[in-house]
Amino acid sequence: MKHFIFSVNFLIKFLIFFILSILIFFSFRIDIIYNNNFSILFSFLLIQLIISSIIFKIKKGLFSIISYNLFFIILLNLITTPFFHLMTFDIPARNPNHEVTKEYKSDFFKGMFSGKHYISADEKGYRTNKKIDYNNKEKNTLRIFTVGASTTEQGSTDNNKTWSNLLGVKLSEFTNKNIEVINIGMAGLRAEHHFFSLKRIKKYSPDLIIFLTGINDWNRHIVNNEKKYLFPNYEIKYDFKKSILFNTFQNINKQIRRKFFNKKKIQENATNFAIAEIDTEAYLLPQIDSLNIRSAVKSFKSKSVSADYQYWMGLIIQECRKIDPTCLFLDQPSAYKKNISSKLAKRLWMTPPNQEYTLSLEDLILISFTYNNWLKEKTRSKKLHFCSLSDKIKANTKHLIDDCHFTENGSQKVSDVLASCINLSLKSILN
Repeated sequence: MKHFIFSVNFLIKFLIFFILSILIFFSFRIDIIYNNNFSILFSFLLIQLIISSIIFKIKKGLFSIISYNLFFIILLNLITTPFFHLMTFDIPARNPNHEVTKEYKSDFFKGMFSGKHYISADEKGYRTNKKIDYNNKEKNTLRIFTVGASTTEQGSTDNNKTWSNLLGVKLSEFTNKNIEVINIGMAGLRAEHHFFSLKRIKKYSPDLIIFLTGINDWNRHIVNNEKKYLFPNYEIKYDFKKSILFNTFQNINKQIRRKFFNKKKIQENATNFAIAEIDTEAYLLPQIDSLNIRSAVKSFKSKSVSADYQYWMGLIIQECRKIDPTCLFLDQPSAYKKNISSKLAKRLWMTPPNQEYTLSLEDLILISFTYNNWLKEKTRSKKLHFCSLSDKIKANTKHLIDDCHFTENGSQKVSDVLASCINLSLKSILN
């Protein structure tokens, strides 16, 4: 009888250990299998040791007390990971109260940009069409946020020439409301960033939030194509790298590195980054013509969008299905079209960016279509507002300076198309 009870108890303990181990493994799985991260692997094995020591009572005394406390911390860390990530996720933004003037003189931007460009950000690092009182919104005000990456930010384009600002000017033709346009775009951002941006700007009482998404997400998909989730929702939501423990250890590591590494070198890197942000030519020229310069051609026949994009856009859509604020989704215009001119083809560099290989133009056309079409079908199936830019912004150097970034004429065209969409399908917010 005792042997039977012992066997049942052991089986119950083993089952508990197995379930916890599986849950924790899938929060580590991507990094362990694909990233060859030794520190992550070591952390996982250490956590497994702590769990087993508690469940199977390997040792008693002080070791047991320490293990119980660590076990509790591990469980709490796993459970709170999504909430911690929501509260602490760092969304890059422009420097607050930042001002710079840029003049395009090189032939690279001839006919695309003209004159001096005054570029600034307010106290929150946002680009606005006027002074914004974020804590108070006056009556008869239409407050619009534009959310996206570099094609929304337009970080080297004059304040008055961004499509966000031009949209405000255009909409004033359709309404007597005071129009506030707040551009929170930032180069390099993806759907994950946009979700957290949405959660945080809702406190500023927006009437309309416009999302321009796509190219950074599909480029990440290309680069990380070998990474496959088994349980996407769980693995993305409970990723150990988003947890309190991981971030605590990361912060400790940063402090150690700052103390022992050359501070002057860190400052020089920061200065070089600031220069690259302003000197657009210096950043782009070494990278252009990637379709021809990069000898390695990688095949990538995308059949669907990435699991990460589906997950984060799904959360954005879920938030937008609530009554307020109104959301409007835009697809991503690009130069990835058949029979583009050789002039534009030689300006491409995001194929994908910062890699030694390139995709073929045919594969780039396919992945851009896949992402744009997914967004259109998903938003319309959820009865949300969608406006297609990709079929209105032509793949030529009149509208695009490279793969996806807008010329002055391109910005004007985006604002015209978008204003027309709003006037047709969102007329209620203008009244």
